[in-house]
Amino acid sequence: MKIATVLSAHTDPKLVSDTLDSILHYMTDDVLLSVDGISREFDDIEFPVYTMKGFKHGIPRSPYRNVALSLSSLFDIYPKHDWYCYMEYDCLVTSERFKANLKMADEKHVWMLGCDGHIDDHRIPPMETILKQPVKKCYYLLGACQFFSGSFMRRLKEINFFEQFLELTNRYPEGEVPGYNGYDVSEHMYPSLARQFGGNIGVFSTWDAGERKWHGSHEVFPIRWQPEIDFETENFKDASIIHPLKTYTHPLREFHRKVRYESKRQKHSYSA
Repeated sequence: MKIATVLSAHTDPKLVSDTLDSILHYMTDDVLLSVDGISREFDDIEFPVYTMKGFKHGIPRSPYRNVALSLSSLFDIYPKHDWYCYMEYDCLVTSERFKANLKMADEKHVWMLGCDGHIDDHRIPPMETILKQPVKKCYYLLGACQFFSGSFMRRLKEINFFEQFLELTNRYPEGEVPGYNGYDVSEHMYPSLARQFGGNIGVFSTWDAGERKWHGSHEVFPIRWQPEIDFETENFKDASIIHPLKTYTHPLREFHRKVRYESKRQKHSYSA
């Protein structure tokens, strides 16, 4: 199974380096680091992966343009992979267990995988403009970590979706998407496109903010928007992907950094 990953970076190069190392160790060597164009913290740092400057969005509700740009660029670099992942800098990959989920997803015609999946009452005007038809249902997956099947990505490229979307949204003032009242349109747009094209959507886990409890495979995929994972009460040492972990010194990051170091040491000793 060939996986290519976008790592989206906004700030904190040390934290980004830790997340990148976890991706390289457990997920793939085929990585594109996409840096927010407004950031200058990364200008003098060399990373061992493809690196690109994104748009200078700098506006909370407009990361969607960098998402589209980085996904399109990732596919251009790696056009024949089985799965593509978009991941935020405050994620952490902690094992290869997620690959079993991707394998099952292939067997069930799943075109997108993520967390907190549900259906909302939203309109996405630019998507409807590109498709030239209304979209009856609006699906959602949290944007922190999303997996796109190769079939889905190739379908998007076939209709030049990314290029059309970037051209349309280039004229939007202050990053707002007219007619859309969600946070980041990417979180609704891509799952809705996957369903519109006939693909299925898979959900790893869901955090119920009201009841403050998890549903689904949360021990393997403790992924939510907020609050940050609490080491004292949520000790996910057997997880595969975690979000959010926003500090380099977070106890779970330190724990899994030691695990990666030991794994690398053993692998080196075996190869020697």
